[in-house]
Amino acid sequence: MPAVKIKRASSTVDMTAMCDVAFLLLTFFILTAQFRSQDAATIETPSSISGIKVPDSDIMTIGLGRDGKVYFGIDNAQNRIAMLDNIAAAKGLTFTNNEKKEFSLMSNFGLPINQLKSYLSLPKEQQAKVKQPGIPTDSTGAAPTNELKDWVFNARKANNGLRIALKGDNLAKFPEFKNVLATLQAQNINKFNLITGTEAPPAGWKAD
Repeated sequence: MPAVKIKRASSTVDMTAMCDVAFLLLTFFILTAQFRSQDAATIETPSSISGIKVPDSDIMTIGLGRDGKVYFGIDNAQNRIAMLDNIAAAKGLTFTNNEKKEFSLMSNFGLPINQLKSYLSLPKEQQAKVKQPGIPTDSTGAAPTNELKDWVFNARKANNGLRIALKGDNLAKFPEFKNVLATLQAQNINKFNLITGTEAPPAGWKAD
């Protein structure tokens, strides 16, 4: 008697619907992703064992490079535009809508105010080649040019809920850091976070 062959059911699965879902998810993430702009300078922070995290929103960051240059930035594109409008009104400057859009994408910068407009008009590839000289913080001499105080004041005017974080390079000199502190204290700002790297706590260490 011949053996009976049992017909096997097809194991093929139609993946069309799954591919459509994957493609839609990929499109969604591409359209909604916010790409971080390149920092104006590389700052190597000292390490610490602190477990306190710097807030992710409503934050003003003042950076201090190892060469003493000062950099400034705030989060939120709309706050950046409002801050730039405040600076423009105070200094008698005008910025085009395209320049404002470019500025809104900058997470931080280190340029004197009189160089900002020309920088914003440059193509991206040329902006990347510019060595930013840092924000002036000189409060002494016959013609003081402490523009950091202007940015701090007008940033808080744009968003009075901003919290301040200082990000200093581990090779930065104290005199430059002291100038930044003096600028903040002149505006009655005595509370801020310090941004550091993380390291493992020593054996037996307990957080307060």
